[in-house]
Amino acid sequence: MLPAFWSACYALCMSKYMGIDYGARRVGIAFSDDGGVFAFPGGVLPNDDQLMQTLVERIAGEGVDTVVIGEADNPAGGTNTVQRRVMIFSKALEAVTEAKVALAPESYSSAEARRVTEEKARTRKTRTAPVDAAAASIILQGYLDKLHAGKKG
Repeated sequence: MLPAFWSACYALCMSKYMGIDYGARRVGIAFSDDGGVFAFPGGVLPNDDQLMQTLVERIAGEGVDTVVIGEADNPAGGTNTVQRRVMIFSKALEAVTEAKVALAPESYSSAEARRVTEEKARTRKTRTAPVDAAAASIILQGYLDKLHAGKKG
């Protein structure tokens, strides 16, 4: 058994995160490594009646401590329709899981994911594949990078 100090340190250092790129039709998900340093695409889920249950199961199954949801950016300022949907979704997810729910700037993550995916694509079929999981990974990696930069400073 570890002393209390090391147990607390282990808990902080071994946090697992899930990233979500929420969309009206599809929801991209990503997961961090066990140390919460690197983000990896985790798949695409349909935004249907089973979404919440599926997310709860994946959160529990992966041992996720914190869920990071991409917050839609509105260059004109104020709240847009997508942002309102993200807020409703984040509150609903918070109500059904014990994991902490945080919002992080989306900052054109889908456009970046599409660019990276197209650069790697070799066939027409892969060029048109959904980029939601890659976008979720970009959102999550941005959150993790800021989190770790804050620990250094």
